[in-house]
Amino acid sequence: MHDDSPRDRVSVPPSPPPAQRSGRLLTVLFAIVAIVGVGTAVYLWREQQITLPRLAAMRAQASRAEENFKAGDGALDAVISDLADTLGSRTGIQPDEVMAMLGRVEVAVATFATKTNADPDVRRSQASMYVQFSGIYLALGNGKQAVDSARKGTDIFRALAAADPANNNLQSNVGLSLPKLAEALRAAGNNRDAIAADRESLAIARALADKDPGNKQFRTDVVLALWRLAAVGDDSRERLTEALKILKYLKLAALLSPAQEEWMATIEDDLSKLR
Repeated sequence: MHDDSPRDRVSVPPSPPPAQRSGRLLTVLFAIVAIVGVGTAVYLWREQQITLPRLAAMRAQASRAEENFKAGDGALDAVISDLADTLGSRTGIQPDEVMAMLGRVEVAVATFATKTNADPDVRRSQASMYVQFSGIYLALGNGKQAVDSARKGTDIFRALAAADPANNNLQSNVGLSLPKLAEALRAAGNNRDAIAADRESLAIARALADKDPGNKQFRTDVVLALWRLAAVGDDSRERLTEALKILKYLKLAALLSPAQEEWMATIEDDLSKLR
């Protein structure tokens, strides 16, 4: 979940051509459906057709995905991320079709989680799905659904982290899901709860950075949490000043990427604009 983008932590790979994107969407949809044993369902939309050999190949791919999942290939994560990216672009697909597809996928993944006896890895993938889908619901203008989806993802991450409190990555997952919840809440007009979510994200980032001070990623998570709060007017000068101080320390320690070093100039510019 980590990259060098200061405002949005979700990486966006280059978009494939429309025809390729449509084919990939069909592939991931069939993969999810086949994984949960619904294999006979077929998702088609305008001007899309699929041959029986192609369908058989997709089902075979889904079968391999299920076999590889426990081997650590992260098949479900890959499928969900690809689907979220493709549906997020919405090229050639109507909003109501996207909403329907997301609903089907959520049910399919929930069924998969049940069939695997709430396996923690599957639940983590399910939580990630809800958080990623929140952004799509928001782009579609459905603020309530965006909030509900982000909250479901955050709640699952919280449960997983509570069950394994020594796992820093699970604790971090909670902190990194909260900004998506805050974004959805803010879009829905609930600024109070949005600020609370962003502040909690900062508190988690601070706790992890204090627990593992040599972890560069946890330190930059603090910077990003501070930056998000400053952007919405929550003690902006204090937040930006602290973020800049952390970045300067990390630069001296040669722990910043070139892109992250550029954050300093942007934060300094933000500070100069404050009254």
